[in-house]
Amino acid sequence: MIETIAGQIERITYLNDESGFSIVTLKVNGMKEAVTAVGNLNAPSVGELVELVGEYKRHPRFGLQFAATSCATRPPTSLDGLCKYLGSGLLKGVGPVMADRLVKRFSFDVLDVLDKSPERLTEVKGLGPVRREQIIEAWRSVTGLKQLLSFLAAFGLGPALGIKILKHYGADAEKVIRQDPYRLSYEIFGVGFLTADKVARHLGFPPDCPQRLEAGLLYCLDEAVRKGHDFLPSDELLNAARRLIPEAGLQDMEEALSRIAISGRIMTERQDEPGQMDIYVPATFRAEKWVGKSLAAILRSPFSVQVPRVEKAIEWAQKSMNIQLSEDQREAAVMALSEKCCLITGGPGTGKTTMTRVICQIWRAVTPRVALVAPTGRAAKRLSQATGFEAATIHRLLEYIPNGGGFVHGPNNRLELDMLLVDEASMLDVLLTNQLLGALPPTATLILVGDQDQLPPVGPGRVLGDILDSRLIPVKKLTKIYRQAEKSHIIQAAHLINSGRTPADLQNSLDSDFFFVSEDDPSKIIDKITKLVCERIPKKLGLDPRNDIMVLSPTKKGELGTANLNAVLGRILNPSQSPTVNRFGQILRQSDRVMQVRNNYQKEVYNGDLGRILSIDMEEQELVVDFDSQKVKYDFSDLDELTLAWASTVHKAQGSEFPAVVIPVHLSHHIMLSRKLFYTAITRGRQMVFMVGSSEALKKAASNNREENRYSNLHKFLYKAINSPMNI
Repeated sequence: MIETIAGQIERITYLNDESGFSIVTLKVNGMKEAVTAVGNLNAPSVGELVELVGEYKRHPRFGLQFAATSCATRPPTSLDGLCKYLGSGLLKGVGPVMADRLVKRFSFDVLDVLDKSPERLTEVKGLGPVRREQIIEAWRSVTGLKQLLSFLAAFGLGPALGIKILKHYGADAEKVIRQDPYRLSYEIFGVGFLTADKVARHLGFPPDCPQRLEAGLLYCLDEAVRKGHDFLPSDELLNAARRLIPEAGLQDMEEALSRIAISGRIMTERQDEPGQMDIYVPATFRAEKWVGKSLAAILRSPFSVQVPRVEKAIEWAQKSMNIQLSEDQREAAVMALSEKCCLITGGPGTGKTTMTRVICQIWRAVTPRVALVAPTGRAAKRLSQATGFEAATIHRLLEYIPNGGGFVHGPNNRLELDMLLVDEASMLDVLLTNQLLGALPPTATLILVGDQDQLPPVGPGRVLGDILDSRLIPVKKLTKIYRQAEKSHIIQAAHLINSGRTPADLQNSLDSDFFFVSEDDPSKIIDKITKLVCERIPKKLGLDPRNDIMVLSPTKKGELGTANLNAVLGRILNPSQSPTVNRFGQILRQSDRVMQVRNNYQKEVYNGDLGRILSIDMEEQELVVDFDSQKVKYDFSDLDELTLAWASTVHKAQGSEFPAVVIPVHLSHHIMLSRKLFYTAITRGRQMVFMVGSSEALKKAASNNREENRYSNLHKFLYKAINSPMNI
């Protein structure tokens, strides 16, 4: 039976910021016993008065509950309720102590003061100007959020997305959404087309409205870029958009495509085939075009500094470093010391590191204007340790200006370099490459070092593959596996899977560094993984399971995906329940290992960086993460930039190495069972690698050499730039 109850929220047992679903304890008017209420309660706060419409239902485990279908809120009416309300974490900067001081000073008028006379906060002793402004801004945000959440609740959008929408659009959020809800799908990270479409339908937008067709096209193109494409052919984009919006006719969709092209929201490049176009987002179009021009300019420009007597320089380096290069390595070194731009590629154990040390030693003797970079912090640290010279991430070399100022170095302020060496070049996406080459003087020498058999970059493009396909840049592939490396079963396993054979047959001797543990049952695979991570590997190698061991899975979802593995491992490796914060569908605890999942230039942390949560401040609504001694603050509303990292996807671990790696492999991973993926996973382990799972799945992965199809025109832009007059 539907009824209405009213009462004060005493406790919040559960709140899912993603969906808005809440479980609260209510002190209901006229009832002695507290009531448990469940439902979407629009970001409830302790002390708040609510009026709920719904019905009582008996849960088989938790007993009688009031299932709310709608919720109206109003502020508390008692002084005690006001203290609880203001001090519950509702306002950033206001805890129980400050809430008590505010209520003692203003009594029942405290909310009116915050609403209409915030200047009166000067009457509160000990409340300085910075904290006053913080409280005023927090109150404005909360009141705006409450109104917005009431509006969004009808569409099933929870508090987490409400906060992001409010931060992006400000006080006009509801107005913007009412005018064009489809903007949510391409302007707010985490809101897809289907959600925006649901909002639009509720607001009465017709199925064939122009905004819907245009948003569908932009969404499909953005999805393609997220999957690694630089562009989509026009027919593929139109077909994808029509699958998304089946009511739309081809002509209507073509007209929508023309409109967004005229508006500048997409860029087009004509194909050789009549009537066909390559459709880009502007960023990847500019990046492909300018990377091609920058590479052509480097190839065609004179050396600013050239290494003299290359053969003698190599002899000097070998003698001074007590190194003897093989013929393979020597040819690579000669190329890197003679050519304006070149690529050196090879798998593990083929001597890339030794050859890189020799190259750097010689270039450093010739000129001090040399830089060594890698796409990630871990890769840069490893490069520095291997060569003995300072190495940096690409972002740090370019020096970001905070608050959206871009990079210090670019086309108008070039780096003062004679040589730049880029390690882990397989990770270079077209956007980052454009930033880097735009800052490099055309007269500098560019040396790229990487492994062409690894996965393509997480971001859009296939820079390494395009350079190889172009045949315009000198390439040397190192193939010989050296004697010391031959002893490593990790390296043997990597090369076996790369050649299409299974490493499951490698002998699991006690002194081996690679093991395959056969198991088909997913739950038993998880049991074996937890035992390896928490007991066997730490005991065998003396490693810290919280820092030195990484579980690498092909996928995020499923029983053997990173989401579930993180939950299982987190309960064991970090069992503490407090303090915790629940945001964006995940619970984060103090001391959790986390990974940054998007580039954040203001914070100077980048996609794939690993850190540890040092502290969680519920009053300030922020947490602090330690990224290799760099302490970074996160507002709770920005926690979708972090994910738990007891386990990681293989893609996210590119460029990183760990003392020990554990890899689940199972037929449930389906299309992710590929040679490149498991080759990349195995080569992330430095001292020990365990694969746990199905030998049949491993055979399937080893036999699957299907290349990931990525649309990219970089090789074409490079060819055009080489054959046109110099203009850079």
